[in-house]
Amino acid sequence: MTTAKDANGIDLDIKDAMEGYERFRLAFERDRAFYKSLATRQQTPRLLWIGCSDSRVVPSQITQADPGELFEVRNIANCVPPSWADDEAVGAAIAYALDHLGIDDIVICGHTGCGGLAALAEPMTPKCTSHLGRWMDYTRPAHRLVAAARVPEEERGLATVQAHVLFQVDNLMTYEAVAQGVAEGRVGIHGWLYVMETGEIQAYDRESGHWRDLLATAN
Repeated sequence: MTTAKDANGIDLDIKDAMEGYERFRLAFERDRAFYKSLATRQQTPRLLWIGCSDSRVVPSQITQADPGELFEVRNIANCVPPSWADDEAVGAAIAYALDHLGIDDIVICGHTGCGGLAALAEPMTPKCTSHLGRWMDYTRPAHRLVAAARVPEEERGLATVQAHVLFQVDNLMTYEAVAQGVAEGRVGIHGWLYVMETGEIQAYDRESGHWRDLLATAN
């Protein structure tokens, strides 16, 4: 595959990033006081957002959050490895968010059309049997649950994403700091689902066991 370049030999993808950076620099100059305040005071984000790396699902865009308001962990299929798993990155971010930043709300947000979750529905290629293949193992419980429940094929994609979010909530509770914070009423855990086709967020309602529109949960 040949990399597209402009007349000066600059990679067009990199050029696009450079032009975006140039626009950011102009915005930075307009709001220099705001950005200076971010740099000179400790960050105080209001949420730990654990979401998918999918480039179409941008947390700050969905929530209209300003810089400094979201502490983000993004990975393939918004996975939370259990505390005993051989993965330190997510656990370290959780510990930092709770112990050092004082965050008291954690959102795990999945989304429709998640390629990571869909990966197990297709035969795994040799390239997917190492890092990606091992990571996809964290999505297996949702696939197994949906298959065991005999969910109709046309509903299987959404049901798998929903189940996966709830399994990640369970994994989150294996971290001592999280479990203790929840037990003491200091930490809130929120399972959300972003519907890309409509721009809506569904939130899991623990009391009813159903998914509801996020805005409806405030009533």
